[in-house]
Amino acid sequence: MSLSMSQAATTVDTHTNNHALVPGHQKNAGIVIIGAGMAGSRFAIELARTQSNDDTARLPITLISKEPHVGYNRIMLSPVLSGESVFEETYLYELAEYEQLGITVLAGTSVDAIETNQQCVKLSDGQTLDYTELVLATGSQARVIPFANHDAKGVHVFRDIADVQVLTEYALQEKKGLVIGGGVLGLEAACALASQGADMTVVHVDSHVLNRQLDMPAAHLLQAELLRRSVRLEVSANTECITVNDQHEVNGLLLKDGRTLPADFIVMAVGVIPNMTLAQQSGLEVNRGILVDNFMHTSCPHVYAIGECIELDGELFGMVAPVNQQVDTLVSVLKAPRVSSRKTANSDSQLNKSKNHWRPFISKPLSLKLKVSGIAAFSAGQIAFDDSEMAQIERVVYQQTSLNHYLCLYIKASKLIGTVLYGDVSEGGFYSQLITDGSDISSMKEDLVFGEAYCDLEKIEAAEPESALPSVANLIGEAS
Repeated sequence: MSLSMSQAATTVDTHTNNHALVPGHQKNAGIVIIGAGMAGSRFAIELARTQSNDDTARLPITLISKEPHVGYNRIMLSPVLSGESVFEETYLYELAEYEQLGITVLAGTSVDAIETNQQCVKLSDGQTLDYTELVLATGSQARVIPFANHDAKGVHVFRDIADVQVLTEYALQEKKGLVIGGGVLGLEAACALASQGADMTVVHVDSHVLNRQLDMPAAHLLQAELLRRSVRLEVSANTECITVNDQHEVNGLLLKDGRTLPADFIVMAVGVIPNMTLAQQSGLEVNRGILVDNFMHTSCPHVYAIGECIELDGELFGMVAPVNQQVDTLVSVLKAPRVSSRKTANSDSQLNKSKNHWRPFISKPLSLKLKVSGIAAFSAGQIAFDDSEMAQIERVVYQQTSLNHYLCLYIKASKLIGTVLYGDVSEGGFYSQLITDGSDISSMKEDLVFGEAYCDLEKIEAAEPESALPSVANLIGEAS
C-alpha cells in the first residue's frame, strides 16, 4: 500500500519536524504506533516493508512522535556529544523511506488519551484518530534521583538531542562537570564531554564502574584508562545533596562523607524508567512497565506494546537486541491482512492460520559491548556470585598486561555461564553464543581460552599434534 502526500493525513517531515493535519476525525488511521524512537520507527518500517511484498490490501500505518525528530538512534548521541559525528547521521531511516512505504508520520504531537472501547486516540492538537490495532512504543525517560536541589539550574540528564546541545555548551566553555552514575551512559557522557573540553568527574556509588557488567580486574583497567583520558573518578561515593548558590544554580555535590565536589553542572545518568503513564491512564495493566505476553499483547484487545516501556515476566528491556526481537515478533503478529475489523467466521479462520506464523519473543541472556572513545569491553552471562555460588564456579583468567588485554571465563558444570573481556573483545560473540546455547564445553574446555578457532573440533583434528599447540599453563595468568 502506498499513500501520496496529498492522500496522507499529514505532511511527513521527520527531519524538519513539521506536520499538518486536516481538521476533523480521521476514520482509518489503521495500525497506530505511539512513539517513534528506535522501537516504534523500526516497527513501522519493518511492518510496511513486509506489507509491500504482498498485493493484498493492508491497513494503513500511522506513526506518532512526541519529539519533533523522528526515528533517530539514541545510542549515537554519544559520538554527537563528543563531536565525532553530527546529529543528522543518527537517523535510522531516510525521510524518503517513510514516504515510499506509505507511512503517515505525525511529528511533534503527542497522544493525550486512549479510548480503548472506541478504539481511538486523542492527540494534543485536538485531533482524534481511530485505530484498528494500536502499538505503544513510548520508550522510557531518564531517572532523576530526588536529591535536595535536584531541580536546580545546571542539573541535566543525557537522553535526547536537546540535552546534547545544552551539555555541549558547557564543554566548549570548559566548565567543571560531575556525572552521577558509573554505568555505560554515564561513562560515555563523561568521556564525550571531557574530549570537548569539560573538566569531568564520575561519581559512582559502587566500588567500581560498570559493576553490573565488569568484574573488578576489568573495571580497574577501564578506570585507569578513564584517568588517562582526563576523566576523574569518585567510587564508593554516596551523595547527600546537590549544593546551589543564591540563584539556585548548581555549584557542587555534597557527599555523605562530608566532602563537597565543586561543579558548574551535573549530569544524572542513573538509569531509565518506562513511560507507562498513558497506558495506565487508559486502563492497561502495568507494574514496573506495561505488562505484555510473549506476542506483545497488552491486557487490552487490539493494543500491543514493545521496547523500553514493557515488562515481561518481571523483566524490563533497555538493550537494542531484545527490542529488535520484540519488533520482529510483533511484525509476525500484525503482518496478516486485516482491512476489516468486523468479526466473521472467515476472519476467525484466517486469524488462526496466521497464528501459526507468529514468532514468540523469548528473552535471552544479554551481552554488553562497550566502546567509549576507543575503549573496548565486553561481558555476557553471569559474572557476579555470592560465596556459596562461587564455590561451584571455575574461573579461568588470561591477561596480557603490556597490551591491557584481559579475559575471564566463568565455568559451572561443564558450561560457560559468564565472560568478561577487556581490550581484545573479538571473541565476545563466540563466548556469548556458548552461554546462550548452554553448550557443553567439556571437549573444548582446555582450549576455550584461545577462542573459537581452537575450539572447532574438525579444525583441531586436522591441525598439528596437540604438543605443538601453546600450553594453557603458560598463558593463563590465573586459574582456579
